[in-house]
Amino acid sequence: MPNNHRSCAAARRQLIAYLQTQGYRAHPNEVFCPSGEHCWVDVAALKGQDYWAFEYKSRNDSIRRGFDQCCSYAKGFNYVVLVADRHRVTSSAYFHQLKAEGFGIWRHDGFGFHPILEPKRRNTMRSVRLVVERQFAHFRDHGDPSVTMLSEWFEPEKGQIEICSTSAKVA
Repeated sequence: MPNNHRSCAAARRQLIAYLQTQGYRAHPNEVFCPSGEHCWVDVAALKGQDYWAFEYKSRNDSIRRGFDQCCSYAKGFNYVVLVADRHRVTSSAYFHQLKAEGFGIWRHDGFGFHPILEPKRRNTMRSVRLVVERQFAHFRDHGDPSVTMLSEWFEPEKGQIEICSTSAKVA
């Protein structure tokens, strides 16, 4: 969810506010998920011991890309939800794939969020999950929702860590 587009930023704030009313601890920033091509989760939240990823799709975004993003996020999050306009999702060729993979689908009508499909809990990849947990640990330990640098969220071992599928390296 690009932060520079006003309607997306407003929808993100609205989703975070809604999640907080439902007992989630929403992370104030996009969360890094080193699981493939799609690395940044629009809204990530913690509820109980489970990590949730929410991918927001505006009317101009591709549902296919949303499906690919959900597949990537499923490696580090227990629950993954695609949030979009109901008609766009349910009429998409990817609706049945989203359902078969156990991803949740929530409708956003501009005023609120309404579940269409509840997500199924999934096991995560340990290495990916640890990176997600560290970002929430920083948020939880400091209780400060201010913006933090990615380098503060995890301390790379000697050598290099590949981020996503790009050639960007952290030394």
